Amino acid sequence: MGLALSGAIYVKSDTASADTARRFETTEKKVRKAYITVTTKAQLLGTTASQVFTVAAGGTIFLDDVDLSTLYFKNAAAGENGTVAVLAVEI
Repeated sequence: MGLALSGAIYVKSDTASADTARRFETTEKKVRKAYITVTTKAQLLGTTASQVFTVAAGGTIFLDDVDLSTLYFKNAAAGENGTVAVLAVEI
């Protein structure tokens, strides 16, 4: 039996340019097995209405089956523009 493959690799990073919440993707981007790493300066993760989950610099979280356009990040500390990187498999 052959190996069935599906989904392209998705890789993107984003660096904050202000202290306001920013949407990781501006249009629908559904992925599975997403590894989200904050590479510099802690970030707050949440929805358009509230970003309260802290991801420390160097921290990684894992989400399965998510639309990246529903994720919002902002600087955990004012003026500390952090970078968020995502590695995932597109659905």
